[in-house]
Amino acid sequence: KERYKNKELDNNTIEDIKQKITVIKEKELYLNPNVTLDETAKDLKISKHLLSQYLNEKLGQSFTNFINGFRIEKAKELLKSNTNHTIEGIGYDCGFNSKSTFFTTFKKITGKTPSEYQKMHVK
Repeated sequence: KERYKNKELDNNTIEDIKQKITVIKEKELYLNPNVTLDETAKDLKISKHLLSQYLNEKLGQSFTNFINGFRIEKAKELLKSNTNHTIEGIGYDCGFNSKSTFFTTFKKITGKTPSEYQKMHVK
């Protein structure tokens, strides 16, 4: 059975959400370690159901994976440039609540641990 069978997203809604979610990156909402789907939907002035459906159907990912993607991109930037922060500190700075979640997510997304990534990019 299909999850959103009777709730097809129309093109206007898709475009509206696509525009609005750029705010997540621009305002770095993902850096908040307690960010939620509910809170983000309110910030974007759309329903949490629409946001969730858009992420699932159009981007093929959950809210958590969507947010963690931004966090890992930010972490990669910091790992390349910021040698005076600990790797663990970078994880917290990027919105992760724990060292283990940061390390696990980083490896899942990049295929490398944060320290392996850093060694490859810091001269």
